[in-house]
Amino acid sequence: MDKFSFTLLFTIIILSLPLTPASAQGCCTAGSSTFGGLGRGAGEFGNLNIGIGYVRNELNSTYNGTEEIDDPLNRTASVSSFNYEFEYGIVDRVSLLISGAYVIKNRETTVRSNETNETEVISFEGQGISDIIILGKYEIISPDIVSQIALAAGGGVKLPVGSYTEEVDGSRLAIDLQPGTGSTDVLLWGNFYWGFLPLPVSISAGALYRYAGSNLDGYRFGDEIILGLGGEFHFTDYLTFSLSGRARFANEDFWGGRFLPSTGGAYYDILPSLIYNERTYNLKIFYQAPLYRNVEGIQLTTSNLIGVELLFNFNLMEAKL
Repeated sequence: MDKFSFTLLFTIIILSLPLTPASAQGCCTAGSSTFGGLGRGAGEFGNLNIGIGYVRNELNSTYNGTEEIDDPLNRTASVSSFNYEFEYGIVDRVSLLISGAYVIKNRETTVRSNETNETEVISFEGQGISDIIILGKYEIISPDIVSQIALAAGGGVKLPVGSYTEEVDGSRLAIDLQPGTGSTDVLLWGNFYWGFLPLPVSISAGALYRYAGSNLDGYRFGDEIILGLGGEFHFTDYLTFSLSGRARFANEDFWGGRFLPSTGGAYYDILPSLIYNERTYNLKIFYQAPLYRNVEGIQLTTSNLIGVELLFNFNLMEAKL
């Protein structure tokens, strides 16, 4: 099966699942995390999850449509994201997730002097607190001893906590180097889980849709859908291997009365993960590699991503006893 056929099949499988998202971005721009609490179902009543993580995103691959090319501007980029999250089960079947990050975004361009023919690397960096996500989750179907199926849905907002007007030497940084977006966005979310006990395997799927608002400059990131489908194999009670696929579909950005070139497209990735589980915490290490790109214009895209997450679980109801 060639790469295009695989990605087409991947999309059909995801869209056939009982999750019906529409098209998400400010929370999902390069370097921001869509893992963590956005990849789990609703938390249990009285449970408090506290997570921290680090994600390193290298953007060193340039595409023109579906073709990988040498970057005409000799650019490389990276994003380091220090993530945090809090999730609490407010009542039975309902939990509230709050997540955010501190991001450091870098981009380098190599230029050559026409006079001396020497090259010079010009660097740009933006960093700061990113926007935050507040998301409510509701567990529609709960797993039990007969059926190990869970289905959850929810919604929320991305709030413009991060700055989008950072300057260096008196000049404002480009919007993709800003730690925030300046816009309030609406989020729709869904998660599906199916276990097969006593077999040590399970499958899950997720969807996130973001309807983008505009910031005070009138800049609007394209609406976006992120879809995921994966499986887990439990080697032991404490060690799990996960393999999932991720598809992201983004519309073009809009500013100054027009859609901007070299924004938007379809991005497919594969994510293997290794998870170590204990009663009160788990540790997850994951890697993301590209499978297929179909972008608008010429774009610098993710070449690889690596991350680690540490999630602590506290049962506050037990603590009161």
